[in-house]
Amino acid sequence: MDDDLPPHTVRVSARARRVRLVVTPREGLVVVVPRRFPTRDVPAILRSHAVWIERATARTAEKRAHFDALASAPLPARIDLPGIGVSWTVALHPGSGEGVRGSVRDGELVLSGAVADREACYDAMRRAVARAARERLPLVLGGVEAETGWHASRVTVRRQRTRWGSCSSRGVVSLNSALAFLPPHLVRFVAVHELAHTRQMDHSPAFWALVARHEAEWRSCRRDLRAAWRHVPAWAEA
Repeated sequence: MDDDLPPHTVRVSARARRVRLVVTPREGLVVVVPRRFPTRDVPAILRSHAVWIERATARTAEKRAHFDALASAPLPARIDLPGIGVSWTVALHPGSGEGVRGSVRDGELVLSGAVADREACYDAMRRAVARAARERLPLVLGGVEAETGWHASRVTVRRQRTRWGSCSSRGVVSLNSALAFLPPHLVRFVAVHELAHTRQMDHSPAFWALVARHEAEWRSCRRDLRAAWRHVPAWAEA
């Protein structure tokens, strides 16, 4: 690795059509390249994006410190998911065997099993949040569809690394399950944004004019979304 280049990992992706730079708290700088891309060209790409990399790395350092601080906290007594209108108290029911099971009963998330295993509890909590997000985020999108008259051909909910949502050229909208932790107005903005892509795939002035029809405060929402990771607890990111 050249001494003047930032630490990075090159990842070959069969799905990638172009080179993409990604900076995450866990992996640092990752250069995603298509198959058969000449890796000798990576240093030049990194140098040409040096300013962006420096800024992204600084933002990620802040995020890493935020999560490190939260990671040392005890298991939460309550889980709030304002983006989908759900709140649970957390109850621990020790039991025999390995692993932890999570079940929701009357507004309570019951963790049963080897609850002394902190990471197993986190896994169960993440699974419970993912289930709730898969059930309810499509309903949020459906409400925005009814409001705007724009419709996705299909909706998926999954844990995405770098995006809150996306829309394919075929109108398939994918929503990040972590949206469940965000304030409702930001979840709605993401829904409006992705559905607007079913009409306009780029981020041209015409696209933002579409968004503005149904979200007058889109500029502030867009700004707030850049720091929205602060709403996601450390255990949900593990």
